[in-house]
Amino acid sequence: MTEISFYFNVPNREHALCQLVSKALAKRLSINILTDSQAATAALDGLLWEVPQTGFLPHCAADAAIVADTPIVLDYRPELLPARPLLFNWTNGLPPGFERYQRVIEVVSIDEEARTLARERWKAYAAQGFKPTSFDMMDRA
Repeated sequence: MTEISFYFNVPNREHALCQLVSKALAKRLSINILTDSQAATAALDGLLWEVPQTGFLPHCAADAAIVADTPIVLDYRPELLPARPLLFNWTNGLPPGFERYQRVIEVVSIDEEARTLARERWKAYAAQGFKPTSFDMMDRA
């Protein structure tokens, strides 16, 4: 069954994403990041080139020729994402086909609207029989 993890109380969502992706990459995991738009994908693409400051997080789009050799696939088109064990959901809804992943990670900022949307996703996962876990990032600061 898919493990679903919510990291909440995140002061800087983008920074937290880069940290979590870096940790997964250090474990040699293949990663998908699903966004909700082409603009959001472009914004994260730029970020992954800049963070960490001493390097970058190797990534490409789902339709790139190098997708099989690239550890991170970043795209807004869920139907194009390759089979991978880990998905970072960077959308406000349940990612289509999330059940095919070993793990789904949700990163939730301290913004009240983001928290409300995350609670709705939590309930939707639970309604489908999944048992999400949570990690309070304020406790880890």
